[in-house]
Amino acid sequence: MVKTAGRVIMYVFLIVALILYLFPIYLIVINSFKPFKDMFESCLAFPKSLYLDNYITAFSSSGFIRRLFNNIVLTFMTVAGVLLVTSMAGYKLSRVKSKLSKFLYLLYTVPFLIPFYTYMIPLVQLITKMKLMNTLSGVALISISSSSFAFFMFHGFVKTIPVELDESARIDGCGEFRIYTRIIVPLLKPIMSSVAVLYAIWTWNDFLLPFLILNNPEKQTVTIAVYQMFGKFGSDWDVITATLVLASLPMVILYIVLQKYVISGIVAGAMKG
Repeated sequence: MVKTAGRVIMYVFLIVALILYLFPIYLIVINSFKPFKDMFESCLAFPKSLYLDNYITAFSSSGFIRRLFNNIVLTFMTVAGVLLVTSMAGYKLSRVKSKLSKFLYLLYTVPFLIPFYTYMIPLVQLITKMKLMNTLSGVALISISSSSFAFFMFHGFVKTIPVELDESARIDGCGEFRIYTRIIVPLLKPIMSSVAVLYAIWTWNDFLLPFLILNNPEKQTVTIAVYQMFGKFGSDWDVITATLVLASLPMVILYIVLQKYVISGIVAGAMKG
């Protein structure tokens, strides 16, 4: 009886938490299809008809399409770089047993525990000296260099792969890079899918780093476009809600499609991390 009551309380709590989480999303989506007048007359009700002018205005304002393209390029560069660097580092440091490998492991994972705000100014100064200000590659480079979480996931996952596979490949004459590309990478597909989706979402939604690095409007991302919408259309919440939906939709679709890979990859990577 006590277990049943506890389970009921838990489900009620989860349902309430889910409603509180989804309610703002519901408001944004339904109001993005309403004229400004209807939005404030009945913000909770479904739209009487699909009013698409808000989306047309959002697309044509503040170079939204250009910034959407910048987001795609930045996300691709970051995810590709993170997968390449962290998978190779995770593989090698999980196989080599030495004091140096342990030190490098700590060196790679400790920054994950340090808030970005504590070192963002030195990073911006470094990017300036490297002449990478106002470049998407500068933003991607910082994201790749601070991908401790991805390294931690790959390091833990590689531990589940038997070392005997490496040894058999070496007997057959394979070098380290060939072992990595031909044997390890195919086995890393579950965790690669998980890391790719997570870093795609984080990069797509990141505001602070692009805001610090990208001052040129031609190079700015969609999150900055959303931020500027609040200044340009400060009272036009119908346009702002449409912009928010457009900015969020690609990653929502990506996560829904690849959700099972994200969950399975995180579980597998964390088991021996």
